[in-house]
Amino acid sequence: MYHKKKIALFISHIYGAYQSTLSQGILAQAASYGYKVEVYTTSDGEDLGDYSRGEASILKVPNWSDIDGVIFASGTYTDHALRSRICDMLLTRQCTVVEITEDSPTFPNITLENNITAGTLTAHLIDVHHASDICYLGCAGEALYSDRRQKAFLTVMQQHALSVPAENIYSCTETPEDYKAALYQFCQSRSSLPDAIVCYNDRVALGFLMAALEEGYHVPEDFAITGCDNIREGQSIVPPLTTVSFPTYQLGTTAVDSLFARLQGHEHPVTTVFAEPVYGGSCGCSYTKTHSGSSYICQLSDNIADLERSTFRSMRMSAVFSHILDIDDGMDALEKYVGEIENCSEFYLCLYSDWDTLSDPVLTLAASEDPDGFSSDVPSNTVLLKLGMKNGRRLPECSFQKNSLLPEFLENSSDASYIISPLFFEDRAFGYIAMAFEKNRLNYNFKLVPFIMNITQLLSDLCDSKRTRLLTEHLETLYLRDVLTGLYNHHGFDQQKDQLLKNLAHYRYISALIFDLDMLKTINDRFGHEAGDFALKTIGQAIANASLAHDICARFSGDEFYCLLPSNREDAPLEFIRKVNLYLAHCNLLNDRPYNVSTSGGFSTAPCSLCHTKEDIRKLFSEADEHMYETKKSKIKQVLKDMP
Repeated sequence: MYHKKKIALFISHIYGAYQSTLSQGILAQAASYGYKVEVYTTSDGEDLGDYSRGEASILKVPNWSDIDGVIFASGTYTDHALRSRICDMLLTRQCTVVEITEDSPTFPNITLENNITAGTLTAHLIDVHHASDICYLGCAGEALYSDRRQKAFLTVMQQHALSVPAENIYSCTETPEDYKAALYQFCQSRSSLPDAIVCYNDRVALGFLMAALEEGYHVPEDFAITGCDNIREGQSIVPPLTTVSFPTYQLGTTAVDSLFARLQGHEHPVTTVFAEPVYGGSCGCSYTKTHSGSSYICQLSDNIADLERSTFRSMRMSAVFSHILDIDDGMDALEKYVGEIENCSEFYLCLYSDWDTLSDPVLTLAASEDPDGFSSDVPSNTVLLKLGMKNGRRLPECSFQKNSLLPEFLENSSDASYIISPLFFEDRAFGYIAMAFEKNRLNYNFKLVPFIMNITQLLSDLCDSKRTRLLTEHLETLYLRDVLTGLYNHHGFDQQKDQLLKNLAHYRYISALIFDLDMLKTINDRFGHEAGDFALKTIGQAIANASLAHDICARFSGDEFYCLLPSNREDAPLEFIRKVNLYLAHCNLLNDRPYNVSTSGGFSTAPCSLCHTKEDIRKLFSEADEHMYETKKSKIKQVLKDMP
């Protein structure tokens, strides 16, 4: 089998600015080495509650025999349990792995050193701007990295013999109210203003800055502010934020360089990529005025309009999907929305063959008997390409082995790198989506998160619909069928009898048969009720074996069985009884039991022309009952004689 050189990238929140830039660097550098990349991403959404429990289903997707090496961006995972599961899986696979993390690495790693940056900016404030009273504003939502930067800040303050009282430290929750609380603690509750505030990142710095401006403070005249991350918003204000720029793209290329070196049996000397400070003016440094603010406002306006369109698209998509009851109709509806994904050159929705298999034992059994069941005739080791779109053209459905990401003809005909997202709802894994974008330029943004969630909701709703339908059918069956034998019960018999009366003109004769299991009480008393149930089921099987499609057979009560036979032959009941007795004789020969299963039967036949009403049918069964009891009396002595 043809093997394409591949790298697997495990990364969370790929729509984030950091993750997107990192991934783009990895894709570009991998292409320069002749490798394509399979990007396995999750939302890693702690705030999504039970929805996020199935994110680990991404571990089912990779074909490890087709992957040369792995880049594990472990630092992007907020869900430590998911991060650990991926790590354990990679250790089990024993493949070549390079890890991107600032935490304790499990594998050879590339680190973006950004924790000392708070210290670098603190030293700048002290050495250049002669600040001595400096506060630190952390972020409670990202406590791990916020605390590390706080430690770097405190270290530099200590090195310069500057004290940091407790009121100079605050950890905010990124809400307007909390920014005001931080402003009060740092500025309004004191007799004098601090010289500067070192913020965990640009987002926190901008939030604090807005609160300060609302209260009439000026930056850097009243106090300096620094951030971290160098986001565009921070460079679009006046004065621009003093911050730290991270070479995220370079981090991605360096990770690929390291992995490639290790695949060649060499060590890669570069393990750390360093951030660089950007002195934008909010610390008091001079800066050059640009028109970046105007361009940012224009872009922001476009982004807001795009978000509005995306929101309405998601709402429309959800409304359309809510009326879909069939997987094929769902794929037809989804095709339109796939065409609206910007720059998406390839889109593949792949479902595991058991995606809609139900876990309830009763319903699973019912589904196995359902001719319309989606996965009933598909092997469990296959994947179903339910919707494939390539360059705007829909591909035919097909199935392929689980050990491939996509059908072989697609894999071998494309040089694209794929972004793979799992399809799941809570703990239920449905499959995955693989997407490629034009020229491998990532265009996976947050708009695709509700897009994919709508798809998983559709799949979940289809499973729920199937569950409801099967449950309804099962309850209807229980209402009409005898649970032990599978024949009709009293209700089912009456319903079918009424229907038959409407169609008797198609037949010449109608026969009523009654079967009574011989010595049921004796079997129960001597051998237990399990033996009695076996005998009843055997009689039921014998009757079912003898009956034709238009015959109506039922277990009425206890050991009594009623059959209604429409026929064009007057001797039809005799043939029916013969088949029942022959079946029982065969079973008795094969079953090593201390008793034989036998039945006494009676019948009555009349021309259909004389049977028009329920009363006519009742009379037939009354005559059959008398006939059955005459037969039964003559057999009792013989049955007792044969029993041990």
